[in-house]
Amino acid sequence: MFSLFRRIRQKLIDSGSVTRYLLYAVGEILLVVLGILIALQINNWNEQQKQDERERLLLINLRNDFQTRFTELKEINTAREEAIEHILLLNRIIADRTLLPENDEMDRLLSTIINSFGFNEQFNMLDVLFSTGMINDLSDEELKQLLLLWPQQVEEMLEEQRGLNILYNDILRPLYYNYLSMRNINEAFEFRGYNIPKGEPVTLTQDIGGLLDDPMFENYLADAQTYLTVNIIDGRILIDSAERIIELLNQNIDAY
Repeated sequence: MFSLFRRIRQKLIDSGSVTRYLLYAVGEILLVVLGILIALQINNWNEQQKQDERERLLLINLRNDFQTRFTELKEINTAREEAIEHILLLNRIIADRTLLPENDEMDRLLSTIINSFGFNEQFNMLDVLFSTGMINDLSDEELKQLLLLWPQQVEEMLEEQRGLNILYNDILRPLYYNYLSMRNINEAFEFRGYNIPKGEPVTLTQDIGGLLDDPMFENYLADAQTYLTVNIIDGRILIDSAERIIELLNQNIDAY
């Protein structure tokens, strides 16, 4: 810059043409400023492109997480509905022993109701969105509100899930230990392809009649049905929310 002024001064002295060289100087300064502004604009544009790409990838990963949760919730709710059907059937068997099925089928019915069908509450990508503050940068207000509400909705479902776990551990498991062979029950359990390999022949004698006569068992069925019913309702709310969140995420991803 100083050399520029020195050249201008020298030319002014040499030629005496003040106006012409003032215009020359101003033009040169404007070119320098314009070049700086263009460079800054390009740099800002590049940084924005990088930021947009980071956000786009985050939203894609978030969508993938929600798609996994959406599938899981539907699977779990279907299993809960089947468990309630089995509870109702067991209630009918308690009232009418002529409905008692063969041993293998009875084991399958009893194995269904020992699972609380737990939902995986870990959600790493959503945690990243909250911890980095990027949730506040979302321009889609509906998406933002649904994401903020999601942990609360999950917690509401988990309350009943925990209650059912306590019920199972404190009541049903001791009852099964008293009357049944847990090997039979475990081997009859089917969920997500978790088939327990058949072991050695069972030496325990099962007392199905004793289990059906025990009032603790009938009371367990009543409480388990209540917990599962509430879980299904909460699960449907989460399924609807996840479906809408996925839809909005797709829209925001496409906008990049």
